Amino acid sequence: MKRKLLCALAALLTVKILSAVELVPTQELLASYLEQDADLKNLALELQKAKLNQQSTLIDKGISIKLQTGDMTFTFGDKSSFSVKPGVSATIPQANNLGLNLNSQLSVADGKTSFDSASATVSVDVISSNKANRDISLLQQERKVLEAERNLTNKALDKEKNFYKSLSNLMNSVTSVLSKKSTVFDDNVSFEKIKLQGYSADSASYIKAELKLFTSQRDYEEAVHSLINDYKSFYISCGREIEIPEDADFTQLIPTDITLVEAVDITSFDKSKYKDIESNEWNQTINQMSRDASTKLTLTANGGYSYRNNNGKASNSVNAGISGSYEGINLSASVSVPIADEKSSPSVTVGLSWSPNTAKKNKISEQLEEISIEQEQMKLDSAYSSYETTVQERQLKLADLMWNIQSNQTNLEMYEKVEANMKSYYDRGLISEKDYSSACNSTIQAKVKQISGYIDLIIYNNEVSAMFVE
Repeated sequence: MKRKLLCALAALLTVKILSAVELVPTQELLASYLEQDADLKNLALELQKAKLNQQSTLIDKGISIKLQTGDMTFTFGDKSSFSVKPGVSATIPQANNLGLNLNSQLSVADGKTSFDSASATVSVDVISSNKANRDISLLQQERKVLEAERNLTNKALDKEKNFYKSLSNLMNSVTSVLSKKSTVFDDNVSFEKIKLQGYSADSASYIKAELKLFTSQRDYEEAVHSLINDYKSFYISCGREIEIPEDADFTQLIPTDITLVEAVDITSFDKSKYKDIESNEWNQTINQMSRDASTKLTLTANGGYSYRNNNGKASNSVNAGISGSYEGINLSASVSVPIADEKSSPSVTVGLSWSPNTAKKNKISEQLEEISIEQEQMKLDSAYSSYETTVQERQLKLADLMWNIQSNQTNLEMYEKVEANMKSYYDRGLISEKDYSSACNSTIQAKVKQISGYIDLIIYNNEVSAMFVE
């Protein structure tokens, strides 16, 4: 143990030029860190999916056109023939679900073409919730895209916060290593005093001092090993590499490009953009739109023209119909009026049905809606209350952060002056290397506290920004 201790102390206490360490600029390292993050990559893909789903919904809820050949029949033999029933249909949801349907039947036999039948029908929703439901669906898809964008932005802010927290922890580890190194110096001085006082190697005082020095040396080596591994792991998480020899100047691991940023004032944000307020107002609005769209009365009308050629005898008719429902009562009526055919008479078709349970369920639905409206308002009121509390808490936290930053700056300036004076004393041989080293360590610790304060403010800004939506 004694030989190992002496070798380790010789390496630690010998004055020599320390190896340099090259750091990646903090902003460049942060960008690499965000690029490597799997959560951000996944949320970026979720955003793409949301946009594609929105495009799909726009297609589904847009103008629909369908072309069809219908059944095509081929007959082979002495008298070959061919018949087809082509058709076209179109629907315009945004125009009260306006629909157009055209159908016909053509046949070819013995080289002659005949027009067997044709029909044209137009339908429209006079009273219905279809158009409103379409608008709601489009808004919901638009909202999903917006929320996917916000999720990506907020996750990036959260990851940036984690990045700076990790960096702050690493800087604290640097100061811990320097502190342990100082402890080794102190314990070595104490051990040398024991030896100068003439204690034998097997005395309790000698063994105790030697063991204390060995323990502090081991703690220092473990701290160095842990610091190097932690820094390498951190750089790997950023997609980078860093070489840190064990004889490195660990003070170079402290980034010097992190500066004081401007504090974000929480009151500068629009209250309505507070995340909980905006979310609850959106839910209240879209739910109310759904409630308004729901109607007890529905009414649909249609009209059309039909032509039929039956063995050379043509017939024409005009058709019109209407259907509706209210509180479980369903009514349908249609009329068909022949044209230019005195032998045919107009016909009327009427249908009626009633479901008593529908009215009962509608009353229950109304009661449920009233409860939902009250709950939505309670959540919104709670969000406004949360905003007021959050503003007060954040203002207090910001004041505390700014006080710490100012205090850290004052302390750093003081320690820098002390270090400069101690350097002058050390150069003139008035103080020991231990005293000067202690002054240097105090300055480094003050510098780390200053940078940590800057990091705390960056994290604070990110946290406040994440509380609001654009």
